[in-house]
Amino acid sequence: MEGLYIPTVHISLPEGVYEELRRVATSMGVQITDLIKMYIRLGLQDSLISGGHSQYANGIKELVDKLVYIEGKLALLDETLRETMKKLQELEERIEELESPVPSAMVRRAGGKLK
Repeated sequence: MEGLYIPTVHISLPEGVYEELRRVATSMGVQITDLIKMYIRLGLQDSLISGGHSQYANGIKELVDKLVYIEGKLALLDETLRETMKKLQELEERIEELESPVPSAMVRRAGGKLK
């Protein structure tokens, strides 16, 4: 990704503010950084409205609302997919265990040795 530059901003927050952000982000199913980006977008939107650019405000608000909704849904889908893949892996391991010629339960009962 040559030439790609993404500016980074570091901020210091009081612990109470951080905890509140974490609580809200968790309830929405998004990361704290995504929530902060959303709040920044909303703040920019408000400044456009107060700056006399109200013709764009409704469109921007609608886009921000849709973006927040999509980001939340994406986070939920991602988590669901991770859990599904984990359970699928567990099932595959169990099937492999059941299909093996020497069931692992017999090996465990014999203290790791077959008689």
